[in-house]
Amino acid sequence: MSVDLDTVSDILTGLGDRFECFFWTYGISVRVYKKNLRPVVIIDGTFLKGRYPGTILSAIAVDGNNHVFPLAFAVVMKEKNDSWDCFFTKLRDHVVGVDHEFILLSNRHKSIIQGVPKILPNDVHMYCSYHMSGKFGHKKIKFLVQESAKTLNQQEFGGNMLGIWLLSSKAHEKLMDVGPLEKWASAFQDKSRFGIVTTNHVESWNKMIIGERMMSVTTIVSMIRDNVIRHYRDYRNDSLKFNSPITTWCQEQIVHNVAVARKCTLERASTSIWSVTGLKRSCVVDLNKRTCTCKWFQTMGIPCEHAMAAIKEVGFDPYKFVYVYYLKETYIETYREEWTPTRGKEEWPTERQRRRILPPLKISKAGRPKTARKRGFVARLSAVHFSVIRYVVTKYRLKYVFLSSIIQT
Repeated sequence: MSVDLDTVSDILTGLGDRFECFFWTYGISVRVYKKNLRPVVIIDGTFLKGRYPGTILSAIAVDGNNHVFPLAFAVVMKEKNDSWDCFFTKLRDHVVGVDHEFILLSNRHKSIIQGVPKILPNDVHMYCSYHMSGKFGHKKIKFLVQESAKTLNQQEFGGNMLGIWLLSSKAHEKLMDVGPLEKWASAFQDKSRFGIVTTNHVESWNKMIIGERMMSVTTIVSMIRDNVIRHYRDYRNDSLKFNSPITTWCQEQIVHNVAVARKCTLERASTSIWSVTGLKRSCVVDLNKRTCTCKWFQTMGIPCEHAMAAIKEVGFDPYKFVYVYYLKETYIETYREEWTPTRGKEEWPTERQRRRILPPLKISKAGRPKTARKRGFVARLSAVHFSVIRYVVTKYRLKYVFLSSIIQT
């Protein structure tokens, strides 16, 4: 039994009381997310690596210093419709709430695409730009896809798409068949995702729990809890090292924008409205509304280079224009709450009715279980080709040297 009454754990079984899904989340994480974090949730699944089959589904948020913030987890037998539907239902009921509007970022797994509109109708579901670009083999096309997803300017988006069409009309057609542009292109999405266009944060988390993924379910839960507690402790200590009223990551963004703002020219149109010409475009900045026509100011919640030029011209404090998510006080509040150790097993209540849960039917595959990620087809061939090429080059180079020596004599 957890001492935190807001902590939730639930086990679902299938036919014959066999294990199907175990969902859990921590009360501290839920409270912090609703109060201090940006409304963006990143989800993904990763396979268990040991003798126990299954998949860990994770929901991750991002704190004001661009750190991973674990929200909720589930261990399921397989990434299928029922598993993701169960995870989304628990996420809605115990973490984000029914009426909460947020950005849900994921890859384009069919079960996710089908389950989100059905269970989380109030969220805005968007696709990871990295996974989308991975469908194309051409490096230039990959780059243009990621730039198209990231840019906030529709004209730039059109230019990138034109570049893709010139390189490959089939790639352009395939990209347009993905669905509505607001599903993956930030320039056509009204709701801000704060510059988070990939699932890198949840991918980083999956790498951090490689050791946990080798264990049984009970051990996984215990080790992930210890991992989360270490995160809280380390980030709480980091907050004491901040030298400015905002987080380190936000400070880096402002320093960069200040440097670029020095190259901008500006003209005041009214008390709070400025016309600013930067390196790429001319924009209109409204300091009262905290907006810029480049959309970076209102999307990120951090003054862009155009807004920074106007702020510096009038002598305002740029930190006053930063969203509350990035403030030092908010970051300290995020990791202020202390974790309480779980009571020992000998103190658990015994009067509760015990559930009889059978393990899932194990499906063993032929051969030794794989623990390393499979290399792609091209990567596997490249090693073979390299050996063959090295052999051929060495053989014929020796032959050439031998013939040259004969000719010279």
